[in-house]
Amino acid sequence: MIAAVRAIRELARLRNVQGPGCWRKTLWAVLLATGCIDPTQSRLAAQHAQSGAGGRKAAPGSGSTLEELQRDFVDARFGMFIHFGILTFTGKWAQSHLDLDQFNPTKLNPGQWADAALSAKMTFGVLTTKHHDGFALWDSKESSFDVASTPWKNGKGDVVREYVDAFRARGLKPGLYYSVWDTTQGIGNRPISRSDIDHIKAQLTALLTQYGPIPLLVFDGWSWKMGHKSMPYAEIRDHVKSLQPACLVVDHTHLQNLWDNDLVMFEEPKGVFAPEGNTLPAGQDNKIVSGNDWFWDPSSATQDPLSLDSIVRGHLQPLESRYTTFILNCPPNRQGLLDDNIVRRLAEVGRNWTPNHSRPPLPAGHLQNDYPIVPLRATASSGVASLAIDGINDAGHYTTWQSSSNLPQSITLDLGDTIPDVGILYYVPKYQPSATPTSDGAITSYAIGVSADGSQFSPVASGQWPADSAMKVVTFAPVRARYLRIQALAANGGYAAATEISVGARP
Repeated sequence: MIAAVRAIRELARLRNVQGPGCWRKTLWAVLLATGCIDPTQSRLAAQHAQSGAGGRKAAPGSGSTLEELQRDFVDARFGMFIHFGILTFTGKWAQSHLDLDQFNPTKLNPGQWADAALSAKMTFGVLTTKHHDGFALWDSKESSFDVASTPWKNGKGDVVREYVDAFRARGLKPGLYYSVWDTTQGIGNRPISRSDIDHIKAQLTALLTQYGPIPLLVFDGWSWKMGHKSMPYAEIRDHVKSLQPACLVVDHTHLQNLWDNDLVMFEEPKGVFAPEGNTLPAGQDNKIVSGNDWFWDPSSATQDPLSLDSIVRGHLQPLESRYTTFILNCPPNRQGLLDDNIVRRLAEVGRNWTPNHSRPPLPAGHLQNDYPIVPLRATASSGVASLAIDGINDAGHYTTWQSSSNLPQSITLDLGDTIPDVGILYYVPKYQPSATPTSDGAITSYAIGVSADGSQFSPVASGQWPADSAMKVVTFAPVRARYLRIQALAANGGYAAATEISVGARP
């Protein structure tokens, strides 16, 4: 009887996270909960197994929690971003339907990339498997805009395979980058459809099942282009974690907090740098040379790369103390090799930099939203409530709900279904790239209530927050609810504002 009750609770949660059509995982959850299958053989069981305050187990038998994976990442300290694709040969950033006949890296050698990374004391790579133009560096069964449609190796080549094999052979971890925005497929240039979501999930399935363990998946063209609501974050994150529970999931949200992210990502060319005193697990990326945006162009080969002093004393040393791993973009050329100027500079870095292994471990952080729930809709006592749940965030442009000035004000989230174990809320105030104590609209006194019918609300949490733009986290005992309301009793500047409000389950 107890097992059956647990199964019903899990079915309801899965339906909300993955949608009503998730009958395979729903059935799997029933079998698990009723003891009909061995949970140690289930990736889904590994994803949902709890492991105490540090988070849920990230991989079967590994003992890794999310916090442990985050510590591993910040201890990695230095990695290579590798922008390589059709834009290496032709076209401009995000241009669609480029000439595939141009792609022909006759001397492709990811082993050379890995050797250069090792010479700099890098520990991992991140390859652009698909950028905004949609060109896939593997034989994608979901698209003809891929390496299989080029003359290179008579359509039999696979850059992703050569990369992961070369990096693993040298003890380097192979991370992947994937753009959700796809201008050739049209995803992100029109309202998101079910077929768009299925296309993304199918390509991710290929990347996360054909190439072994992937420790890091960097998304782009998502939050800032279409938002985490229209392209459902919870569903796609759950899909990734079901395939590779130990894979850290990161999106370029341009928020300096862990809203919908396993790591903070500071994109330095956008004008941000990890702040002093940062204790959030983070990465920061920059370019060793300029070119065709992040990709190679002929000028890249003759440039003086980012200086040794800038890389070592301007980045690696200060970022290390800020628990931020430096990811330096090193674009291969049209032959498929790193230019000599890049190779030389990386070797100089390795001779002049050594990780500081006496740095204290990453401090424990707040509880993270392992089971995010994307609300169906939002209403508010004033203002445009939908702006608080659209998940749209770009550098310098953050959609924000803003109330009128006669407090108290409230905003109510409709979760779309009754969830048996709602227990966490994230609140991102009116966002500023660096938190300050004078953020207008920041809620400073709050009360949170939940409801099954949207009319009668029961209180679950209340308290005070400092008047700044840092993300706030509230946890409470898991409760059954469809609606969640946050009431702003007081706010800095006399009105309430929210760039993001998100909730999650705590099974």
